[in-house]
Amino acid sequence: MATNAVLIGQQIPRESRWSKLTFENKFFLIYSVAFPLITFIGYAPTFYLKPLFQTPPIAGGLVIAHGVLMTAWIVLFGVQAYLVSAKKVRTHITLGMLGISIATAMVFVGVVTAIESLKRGAAFPGWTANQWFIIPIADMVVFPILFAAAIYLRHDSASHKRLMLLIMVNWLGPSIARFPLAFILDLGTLWFFGVPALIAAGFLAYDTYRNGKMNKAFAIGFAISLISWPLRLAISYTDAWEKFATLVSWS
Repeated sequence: MATNAVLIGQQIPRESRWSKLTFENKFFLIYSVAFPLITFIGYAPTFYLKPLFQTPPIAGGLVIAHGVLMTAWIVLFGVQAYLVSAKKVRTHITLGMLGISIATAMVFVGVVTAIESLKRGAAFPGWTANQWFIIPIADMVVFPILFAAAIYLRHDSASHKRLMLLIMVNWLGPSIARFPLAFILDLGTLWFFGVPALIAAGFLAYDTYRNGKMNKAFAIGFAISLISWPLRLAISYTDAWEKFATLVSWS
């Protein structure tokens, strides 16, 4: 009798909330923590912890606004990942409207910030300002395409969250390009494009292997991101782009 009864005061062990999460939920939560950390490391000297570093002054209010919007986007991604894992879908959907507002502002502020950077002659080492201008401008083309697709496919949770993940992977480039590592200047494009591309390819390959099928939206989004980079490089060296960038810088 006693052996089959639960002893008074003895608690039946319960599974932790983490152990109940699916692999995908765990993965998105981990990435939602890793991405802000990478961003913080990359931008600490010039933005987040600027008073502690002897770096050039922040180039105006537009750059600050751009940084605040990007930070809000990163925080929102983490919050949304948590809400999904906690099955708080209604709150997730409600905050999605905030995400649309932030994304829209990011595009407009991103374009204007890119133009102002062009006028200041800002560029990654090895590029002219006119050539470099295509990098942020193309980002402001690829990003809304992927985000619009993610919103359109919001009722297809598998495709929606994979497109959102791809967007965040694409945003790694600017952060890792600012890491204080000497070899980055030598690698240039291979580093700040190649690393995110390899990560996205790895995610796509493992996701396909694990689920036994390829998510079409994820694959198409990855293809768009991948193709955009050689196109940027090719276009940036053309006379037409040189004339266009020069015209914009004079406006």
